[in-house]
Amino acid sequence: MIELIIVAATRFYREGLTLVLQDVDDFVVVSTLARPEELEPDLTARQHAVVLLDVADLPDGPSVVIALRARNPGLRIIALGVSGEECDIIAYAELGAAGYLTRDHSISELVRTIESVANGELRCSPRVAAALCRRVAELSAELQPGPNAGVLSRREAEVAVLLEQGLSNQEISRQLCIALATVKNHVHNILDKLGLQGRAAAAAWARQQRLDHSVLVRATLPPNNASRH
Repeated sequence: MIELIIVAATRFYREGLTLVLQDVDDFVVVSTLARPEELEPDLTARQHAVVLLDVADLPDGPSVVIALRARNPGLRIIALGVSGEECDIIAYAELGAAGYLTRDHSISELVRTIESVANGELRCSPRVAAALCRRVAELSAELQPGPNAGVLSRREAEVAVLLEQGLSNQEISRQLCIALATVKNHVHNILDKLGLQGRAAAAAWARQQRLDHSVLVRATLPPNNASRH
């Protein structure tokens, strides 16, 4: 039996999903909630529950996923209403979402995704699978010493370059194809490692250091090109 918890701001959306899913064999809807904050803080009693989280109307869906998983590390979350953009899908995967569905997916695909997630599997298109593989390679590269070894990691150096260019956290997230929460962590780490106060100071530091040209090029290339280097 797969227990489902539906979290969506729109009432008829919650009730519509409930009507459809409660008729599926081995599915049982145990709770419907309007806000993520209403989710009980400890779900250890429901170890096999799957949370269907409608992120379409959330101002910052990735941050909600982080908060929910911080309270329940093993929580299996399927993000509903994710945009079809590769960066958004990767962001949810990076933050621990067990599955996702875009606005164009069907109910039958939702059922298959729930079944896959319940079995510990991830359903995704070949295009997204390739993007996830590229992201794993990028994360591995970030662990390698960069031109500022001992000061900033390779990714932090790239973020510092974009801070110098005046980009917002959201713009950096799009440029580097990483989650907004990850950008915030990188900015925090940059300020902490360098003992600086504020983004302007980090931008000034980047200008003074005249970061290696290869980092400048890779940081400002579109994500698809950057991933090839």
